[in-house]
Order: sequence, then C-alpha cells, then structure tokens
Amino acid sequence: MKVSVLALTLGMAFSSSAFATQAVWDSATPWGTATPTSYAEWNLFNGTTDTSPEVALTAGTTASVKETSGGSFITGGGNIYSFSGATSFTATLSGATSGLFDVYLRIGTLGTLASATATLNGVSATSVLQFNEDQGTVMGGATAEQELFWKWTSVSAASLYTFKFNSTSSSMSLDQLALAAVSVPTVTPVPEPEAYSMMALGLGLMAFAARRSAKNNA
Repeated sequence: MKVSVLALTLGMAFSSSAFATQAVWDSATPWGTATPTSYAEWNLFNGTTDTSPEVALTAGTTASVKETSGGSFITGGGNIYSFSGATSFTATLSGATSGLFDVYLRIGTLGTLASATATLNGVSATSVLQFNEDQGTVMGGATAEQELFWKWTSVSAASLYTFKFNSTSSSMSLDQLALAAVSVPTVTPVPEPEAYSMMALGLGLMAFAARRSAKNNA
C-alpha cells in the first residue's frame, strides 16, 4: 500500500513538472534526415516490460524494453522509475540479414542521470548529450531532464540488436526510448588520378606494341 501511494505521488510530481514537456523529444534525431531501416519508439510505457512501442517504422519490426533490477514501477506519467535503487534496462530491436548499419539508442530521462556507457550486443559506446535542463533539487538530490544517445558505427547486420543501459543511482525516471538501425550506403571506390595515369600509360604501350607488331609482320 505504501509503495502504491508513493508511486502515485511521484507520478503526479513528474507529470506536473513545469520543465520541458514529457513524452516529446526536445532535440533533433541523431541520424538526421536518414530513414531508419528498423525503428521503434516508446513515449509512454505500459509496464516495466513493454513489447508494444508506439512507433514501429517498418512492418514486421519487433522491439522490447525491460527494466531488470526488479525495483521499478510505472509513474502516473507513464515513465519507468525506481526510488529504491539504480535501474538497469535491456532493450531489443529486430534487424536485417545483410549490410552495414549505424545503430542508435536514444533516451529521455528525468531525475538522476543515466550512466554514460551502454552496450549493443556486448560492444560498448559512450553517450552524447543532446538536451539538458536543470531541475534543481528534487527528492533530496540535484536532478536534470536530459536527452542523450549512443551510436555504433558500421555495424554488421544482425537479426536482433540487444541494448543494455542503466542509471547512475536511484531516482532516474525513463521518459522516452528510441532504437534505430540506419543503413550505411555502399560507396563505389573512385580511382585516384594516379590510377588513371597508369591506365593511360598502359593503353599507350599496348597500342605502340600492336603497331610495332603489325609493322614487323608487313
């Protein structure tokens, strides 16, 4: 009963915040104008395990997120939150069978901060901060509203991308989450000027040899 009352109180506190609007990204997409091949986005969470993102860009895309510490709950604003300890998250996104991709993990948080390091299929990356708004002292500590992302460059295609990230301490509220895989264009190598010079020289020598051979035959 105490947990339920506290959860309701915290949910009302976060949902009535006077700071930047919740469930709305305040920063530009880190992949710019590119269209992700696979994409999933949560702006409200239905539970501490959620397999139903509000946005799934491509037909057949599957995705999930799960808070794994066991001490979290859903606030009145639809965020995943824990006052009792640091939270840990595992998220998944279905991928492609071939090609190279830039893969992104993007989150929006309230309260205490997310850890700077996250992993994709076991490979670490460091976060890039896109948006920060100080919330002052809330629930006994200095807090902020932040948006940040992690990027893994030119990753080989995988049928499933598995992301792991966590908070630095208790009282981080996960407001939004987006997962994206953006295809890396295949670039056809352009010969260097030296290569063209060598090619011309080779063709010239072949023509000279052909003329000489024809003259000798005559």
